[in-house]
Amino acid sequence: MDISSFTAEFQALTSLLRDPNEEEAAPAPGTVSRPNPGAIGPKELLNVKVPAPKARHDPKEIWRDDELLDPAAAAVDDDYDDGREVPDYEFLYKQAVDTADNFLGMSGKDGSSTSCEDLVVRVELPGAAGAAELDLDVKDTYLKLSSPQYKLSIHLPHKVDGERGKAKWDSSKKVLSITLRIIREEPF
Repeated sequence: MDISSFTAEFQALTSLLRDPNEEEAAPAPGTVSRPNPGAIGPKELLNVKVPAPKARHDPKEIWRDDELLDPAAAAVDDDYDDGREVPDYEFLYKQAVDTADNFLGMSGKDGSSTSCEDLVVRVELPGAAGAAELDLDVKDTYLKLSSPQYKLSIHLPHKVDGERGKAKWDSSKKVLSITLRIIREEPF
């Protein structure tokens, strides 16, 4: 079969199937573009919101301005020097150990501070007259102790249960021991 006769037969067939009242809507040959990935889908995007591009920052910059806390919000309301002495204090860790932990080692506890249940804050107040003059306020991450002679405002190294702590005053040594339960995130 000759190609010229095939095209003639094909054109005759198309003229039979075409409606004579229909206008010629086909584009002129050579004006049709080749298909590409952009031709897939609707021609117009309806109500598509494009997010704004992220601001570029210096890669050598340690912190961006939006990552820093406002100094006024980060400071504690009474954390200023009013002339009172800051007492000596220390953090101790307390662990509940039973015989199975000590001799069998089955609980997985070790001597590190990560296995401790309680945080003990030991504050030496040699000039304090007694426990009645001490004002103690414990938050989950902050401890505030004040008396007429002393003032202590410290952030705690671990998150604690501020509602269930115990304080013990040793009048012979003039030491206040505050025992606080540590709240730990479960590793698993």
